Amino acid sequence: MKVLKGILLSGCLLLLLGACFSLFFQKKVLRLGVYAVSSWDVPNSRENRVLDQAIERFEKAHPDIRVEYESGIPKEDYEDWLSEKILLGEQPDVFLVPESRFSSLARAGAFKPLDGFQGKEAEALYYPVAYQSGLYKGQSFALPLESNPIMMCVNQDLLEQEGLAIPETAWTLEDLYRLCQKLTKDTNGDGIIDQFGITDYSWQQALVAYGGQLKSQTGLNLDSPEMHQALKFMSQLEALNQNYRVSSTDFDQGKVAFFPMSLAQYRTYKPYPYHVAKYSTFAWTCVPMPGASGVDQGTQIKTSLLAMSAKTAYAAEVWEFMTLLCADQETQQELFTKSQGTSSLKAVVTSPESQKVLQANVFGSHAISPEKLDYMMEHSVLDLSQDLEQELLERIHYRVDGIIKSGEVDSQLPRLQRELELTLRAEE
Repeated sequence: MKVLKGILLSGCLLLLLGACFSLFFQKKVLRLGVYAVSSWDVPNSRENRVLDQAIERFEKAHPDIRVEYESGIPKEDYEDWLSEKILLGEQPDVFLVPESRFSSLARAGAFKPLDGFQGKEAEALYYPVAYQSGLYKGQSFALPLESNPIMMCVNQDLLEQEGLAIPETAWTLEDLYRLCQKLTKDTNGDGIIDQFGITDYSWQQALVAYGGQLKSQTGLNLDSPEMHQALKFMSQLEALNQNYRVSSTDFDQGKVAFFPMSLAQYRTYKPYPYHVAKYSTFAWTCVPMPGASGVDQGTQIKTSLLAMSAKTAYAAEVWEFMTLLCADQETQQELFTKSQGTSSLKAVVTSPESQKVLQANVFGSHAISPEKLDYMMEHSVLDLSQDLEQELLERIHYRVDGIIKSGEVDSQLPRLQRELELTLRAEE
C-alpha cells in the first residue's frame, strides 16, 4: 500500500514539475492586427509575403516568441474588426491603424506612447512628414510602415504635340493653368472641345498647394484665405472646359494632359500587364504636384501606420518587432520591391536597389527616378483628409463642389463653416 502511495505521489510530482516546466518554457504570443490587401486600394498579392518573411526572421531571432495574425480580413472590414477587439479588451499587441482613426484612437488611449523607446536618431531615419503622421499632440504613438505620395501624371505625347515642355520639379499653379489654357481646344473643327488640360484635380489638392488645412487647433478651418484662393482657382480651371465634365476615361483615351495619380497607381499601371489595359496608347510620366509658388509644397502623402496596444504585456518585444517592420532596411527594401507604395526611410528610397526597381525596363525610359521620389517625400505634406471621419469628409465634398459650381465662394464658404460647426456641436 505504501509503495502504491509512493508511486502515485511520485507521479503527481512529475506531472506538477512537467506543468511548471511547460509553463516556464511556453512561448510568448504577439498578436498582430493587419488587413489582407494593399493599403492603397490597388491589386497586390505580394505584400503579405514580406510580412511573413519578417515574422520568420523575428521568430528565428526570438525562439521564445510566436507572432500570430488573423489572415484574410478585408480592408473595408478591418476598422470594425479592430473596434470590436478594442471594445472586448482583446486588441492585438501591435496593429495597423485604420485610415481616419489615428487621432480618435490616440485620444481614447488605445496606443502605448513610443517616445520612451526611441531617441532623435530613430526619428531621423524617416522622412519628416511620414514620421509626423504618427504624432498626436507632439507625442509619438505610431511608426510609418509605408507611404504613398500623390503625383501629377503627364501625357507626354500631348504636350510634345502642342510644343509644350514637361513641367519641372518646382512648378506652380500658374504654370498649370497656363498649360491647361493652351491645351484645352477643339482639335477637329466641329465646334466642340475634345482636348483638355486636366481631370480629377481636386479642391483639396489646390488647398494643399496654397498651404491650407481643413482643420485647425479649434476645429474645422473651411473659411480660410487659402480655401477661398483654392476654390476660386478650381472655378477658373473648370471654366476652361465649358461645362464638359472631364473624366479619367478621357485621360485613358489620350485626350487629357494632366491627371493626379498616387505612386501606388503609377507602380501598378505603368508595368506590364496592367499598362495593356490602361494608358497604353501614349507615353506618360509623373512629376511632383504644383504649388502656389515654386517653393510651396503641393504633394500630399498618405502613410500606413503601425501602433502598439496600450494593453500589451510585451512592450519591449513589440517595439523590437515594430522596428523590424518599419526601421529595418532589409525589410523595408523588400517591401519597396514587392509593394506599390514607397518606404518611409530615406536610405531605402535612395538606395541602388530602389533605383533598379524604379528604372526597370517595364517602366520605360521616362520612369520616375529615386531622386524625384526623394524630392517628393522631402517636399510633401500630410494628406488633408487624415483624421476626418469619412461621413464628415463626404459632407464637405458635396457642399464644396456646389460652391465651386456656383462661383459664389466668398459668400458661401463662411455660411458652410457656420453650418458645419453647429451640426458638429449638436452631434457631440
